[in-house]
Amino acid sequence: MNTADVAAEVKCLRRLIGMRCANVYDITPKTYLFKLMNSSGITESGESEKVLLLMESGVRLHTTQYVRDKNTTPSGFTLKLRKHIRTRRLEDVRQLGYDRIILFQFGLGSNAHFVILELYAQGNILLTDSDFNVMTLLRSHRLL
Repeated sequence: MNTADVAAEVKCLRRLIGMRCANVYDITPKTYLFKLMNSSGITESGESEKVLLLMESGVRLHTTQYVRDKNTTPSGFTLKLRKHIRTRRLEDVRQLGYDRIILFQFGLGSNAHFVILELYAQGNILLTDSDFNVMTLLRSHRLL
């Protein structure tokens, strides 16, 4: 994805603001599925609206209706994401500057947590607190 693709996708994803994170699943070690629910957008059948947001570190980001096979045992990274953002409202989705980095804000104020997706090179997914202190990250590497 280039910068223009990221900007277009972020504009489309802004419709998800206000939805709550129901759960997070790991599909592969680099691919995560966020299940977002909107209790206020109840359909005719009485169910709440559900959106699946797929994030693949360094590669792609989009919503989908296709339910993929999930790992039976979630990774430590997935458990940390679940612990901090499950049940929280998605408050903001934005691109950082003109870079291929997307910031998702779950919750408000000092209770906010940020999921940061990097879509360049091998990419990364980070979870930070409201002060942008890194709580966990998908891929760590050391400088020589």
